[in-house]
Amino acid sequence: MVLVIAVQGTYLGYVVGMLTTLEKRFGFSSEKSGWLLSLYDIGHTMAILLIGYIGSHYHLPRITGIGVILSSLSMFMLALPVLFYGTADYTQEQLLQKKEAYAMEMNCDVNGRREISSQGEDCWREHKEHTNAFIILAFGQLFAGIFAAPFNTIAYVYIDSNVKQKRESPFLLGLLTSMYAFGPALGFLLSSILNGVYTTLGDAPDHIGTHDEHWIGAWWMGFLLCGTAYLLLAIPFFFFPRTYKHPDSFHLMLEHSRPEVSPEDRLTFKENIELFLREFPMVLKKLLTNKVYITMVIAWMFGSYLIGGYQTYLPKFIETQYGRSASMADIYSGIISVGAIAVSTALGGWILSRYNIAPRSSIICLLMSWVVILVSYIIGMNLGCSQPKVEGLSYVDYADRWHFYHHQEREQECLAYCNCETILKFDGVTVNGQNFYSPCHAGCTNYDVFSNTWSNCQCVYGNAVEKGLTHPECDIFFAYLAVMMIGLFLGNLFFMVTMMIVLRSVFDEEKVIALSLASFITNLFGFIPAPVIYGFFIDLCCILWNRQCPNERGNCILYDNDKFTKMFHGVNSFFQIFAIIFAAICYWLSKSVKLPEEMPMVEFPESREREYRDEDEE
Repeated sequence: MVLVIAVQGTYLGYVVGMLTTLEKRFGFSSEKSGWLLSLYDIGHTMAILLIGYIGSHYHLPRITGIGVILSSLSMFMLALPVLFYGTADYTQEQLLQKKEAYAMEMNCDVNGRREISSQGEDCWREHKEHTNAFIILAFGQLFAGIFAAPFNTIAYVYIDSNVKQKRESPFLLGLLTSMYAFGPALGFLLSSILNGVYTTLGDAPDHIGTHDEHWIGAWWMGFLLCGTAYLLLAIPFFFFPRTYKHPDSFHLMLEHSRPEVSPEDRLTFKENIELFLREFPMVLKKLLTNKVYITMVIAWMFGSYLIGGYQTYLPKFIETQYGRSASMADIYSGIISVGAIAVSTALGGWILSRYNIAPRSSIICLLMSWVVILVSYIIGMNLGCSQPKVEGLSYVDYADRWHFYHHQEREQECLAYCNCETILKFDGVTVNGQNFYSPCHAGCTNYDVFSNTWSNCQCVYGNAVEKGLTHPECDIFFAYLAVMMIGLFLGNLFFMVTMMIVLRSVFDEEKVIALSLASFITNLFGFIPAPVIYGFFIDLCCILWNRQCPNERGNCILYDNDKFTKMFHGVNSFFQIFAIIFAAICYWLSKSVKLPEEMPMVEFPESREREYRDEDEE
């Protein structure tokens, strides 16, 4: 199961790392890319409660095995667009034509031939193109979320209910959970490697490098690798027994306390559905009124914003704040995931098992560790860098806004005849620390399609410019990396306590549905809205937008870095404070109730049998 969750985590990290490549290949907007990520969590949320109920009545390993096989099919579905639409490899002639069109679009247009309307036609054509590819990927993401529902519910309960000693459970569950952090790191690494492999798996056309806008990485290979791994790992699950019947196993005692059911007395499919509709609302009501359970679930939900928000946008933060490339930002994010979250979660599970820390004492450990995360966020607010300066971009004090030329480019002597107000798409160039929005805004007239360089740029005295932006010198990045690694390492040591309390606050036969409901709430109010909430606040920090098409805002190309740093860590701190508050409430409530595992084992089966009998009589 550890390997299955590692593959699942690898796939989740790989999708995030390949988003930019998918956007380039199929012309997706950032909004569509965000929906692709959310569809996984939506599918997972749709299936989680149903899987929880089914898992309470059927063979847990086989249900998990079926989920693994279906997950492999969803991976192959995500690779299908390459079969229908090809790898988008350009011939040398096609590539030269594209670069000649790019030169006409971005140069200093002294003849005044360029019009905004022509770009609008291109936008309409790109909008129509590849819609079917997006639909295939969307369904692949949705199915991947649905079929992965057994992984973090049924599998966890099966392990927790079948260990010989309960003290071993936190370490094993911590090892599983650490894979959700270790896996994405592998996914980032895999995306970084395959982004360096041309999409045809052969040689790229001449004069095309990995930083060229026409370079497309082998995005489809990662999905095939994950699908194959799933398929191979599914086989062992069909050979596991329904339960390992240890002498003190609750399942063994429960089987002995119930009469055997003959085949003639087994419920039909229709009767099972009727039973589900009758029992399910009562089960939900019982869990939602369990105060210890529900307060820990809410704390878990707010704690999930660390992964759903912070970890999702960490690559963007590192890339824009510290001027790192997209691939290096992925690698650094992976280092934080492995070095901090993955290792500490596994170590924390071992500590809980080794010293047999009681549930209530473990909540205190969780509270102290979450305070460390909060402190690291507060320190992170003050470890930012300044944003690159772009010619024509200025801050207006009285309006508290940033403005870019206001279509007054012609007032600049070197741009008087360049017709730059028709440029919508950002294509930054730089020379000697001076940055420009596009080659046109640098007054460039000559473009070499073979070396991919601009020259004869009037705003820099006829010199040549390089593509990209020059960031101000800032040596604080590694200090930030150290603070967050130490903070998240210590802060995630006891994250497993959330799941442990959820499992310990209910009876054994309720664990599958209890963990499923916890995942449902965490997904619905945590993982699904987190990217949208963080994206909204991050967009508030944007000072320059890339208007790809007329009448559209496009994506952000430059942020107010000081505001971005404080907003990013401030939002994280806000959710972390609520996680701490609800964990503290859970501890206070737990002191006044008796947890199921604290009941005498001799009386335990009898009391549960009496409870079932009373419910049937009602």
